Amino acid sequence: MTKPSILSIVLLILIGISLISLDTDSTGKIEKWEMPEVIFPEDNPLTNESVELGSALFSERLFSKDTSISCQTCHATFMALTDQLAVGEGVFGRQVTRNTPTLNNVGLHPYFMKDGKFNTLEEQVLGPIKDHREFDIEPEELLTRLKTVSYLNDMSLKAYDSELTIEIIQKAVANFERILVSKNTPFDAFMKGDRTAISKSAINGYELFKSKELNCIECHSGFDFSDYSFQNNGTYKVYADSGRALITMDKTDIGKFKVPTLRNINLTFPYMHDGSYKSLEDVIENYRLGGKKPETQSSLISGFKLTPKERQNLLDFFSSLTEYRFLDSED
Repeated sequence: MTKPSILSIVLLILIGISLISLDTDSTGKIEKWEMPEVIFPEDNPLTNESVELGSALFSERLFSKDTSISCQTCHATFMALTDQLAVGEGVFGRQVTRNTPTLNNVGLHPYFMKDGKFNTLEEQVLGPIKDHREFDIEPEELLTRLKTVSYLNDMSLKAYDSELTIEIIQKAVANFERILVSKNTPFDAFMKGDRTAISKSAINGYELFKSKELNCIECHSGFDFSDYSFQNNGTYKVYADSGRALITMDKTDIGKFKVPTLRNINLTFPYMHDGSYKSLEDVIENYRLGGKKPETQSSLISGFKLTPKERQNLLDFFSSLTEYRFLDSED
């Protein structure tokens, strides 16, 4: 066990807190191109101390049964907080069933996991801890382990005026995740008035993205390029993973998954809920062909025509959503 670098923790805190901003009206319509406010629960307010503790816990391998992985293993900074695997790998080499989502701007989400299983980030923290394929450890066993690390108890006392508890673990990790934001891409600079920030091809790609013919913006809308709805995008004719239907028990939700953000999409490959599409070209082709047409496919996906030049325009637009500080990180 290695105590996290104080410098790395401070840098993460400063980056995260400085990027959280507010500029939406009561309807949620973006008046300016700025990140909406990340809301912290009343019983878990934002403090430097809670984020420092959460950062330390996020990188702690004691979370896993075999001490082989931490949260950071699957949410690596230089991969835009993903692992770039088709599906994640947990303890003892076990594979999980879904592609690892980025944590970029996760504090904006109204619910969590691809199927919306959890209503709060605090609740979500326990999900991978208990999952047989991920950390596979009982919370009480985890707490016993973590209490042997003296600096974690010290950090807990500073953050929450208490030694570590399961609830404090949940709160601290959740607060750390809330400051993992992305808002400084070339496209953001473009939207704030720098018309030289992205190429003409990327601008054309954005116009295509918004066009009536493609209508990508119907689901990939707003600052985070997601309306967080659940959609079946026609990846399969028959789904092995029922998606949202596993939560609602409603057959009309089979194959529906939460619409992902497009921020840093060039770094968060492979794509779809199971990582079955290796490239953005594959994703575009699925939509161009109108999906595989399962019974519950979204009516918004009907296919479209696209020239080679227009395809490149789209790809250049997606590239403009990359925040290059992730590529400079060695964490």
